[in-house]
Amino acid sequence: MTRKAFWPAGVPVKYNAFPKELAFRPSQLRASAEESALMIPHALAVSGHYPDLKMPLIILAGAQDRLVNTNDQSARLHADVVHSAFHRVPGVGHMVHQTVTSFVIAAINEAAKAARPAAANLPQAAA
Repeated sequence: MTRKAFWPAGVPVKYNAFPKELAFRPSQLRASAEESALMIPHALAVSGHYPDLKMPLIILAGAQDRLVNTNDQSARLHADVVHSAFHRVPGVGHMVHQTVTSFVIAAINEAAKAARPAAANLPQAAA
């Protein structure tokens, strides 16, 4: 499963140091199962509010993701939030945040830049 999540990249050496015994504790397995079971109904429940989002939204997705269909998930979210930006990262799978952190940092900077004009219009506190 780990190899599939990172594909087409290999599993980074740093990831091998992750304490796997923590992830396989019964309490963690139960929490992961509950999260998985509730994720879709909760996402569906709030999806009607996506167009109401006002903050900058940058969507990153690995173009070769084998766990999530980026057309069904990421591209649809981008369509629902018209002011969002969507970047398909070529040559990357599901673990974008682990394999191409430079893209994640660029997305954070992109969101911060987009937020600056909105912040400039906020009332200033009296000194």
